[in-house]
Amino acid sequence: MGLALDEPEEKDKVVNINEVVVAIDPDIEIYTENLTLDFSQEANGLVLAGNESNCC
Repeated sequence: MGLALDEPEEKDKVVNINEVVVAIDPDIEIYTENLTLDFSQEANGLVLAGNESNCC
């Protein structure tokens, strides 16, 4: 699973989360439940954290 800063594709589900517009591919939507978007100094960027029981 990845993260990209891009325009949504036609099939994406577009939602507003905490005033941030997010496009989610319906094929991976089940894996995005209970995830947190955070900044990691170790990774020097944005990371998705949580929901490790459904990890790919």
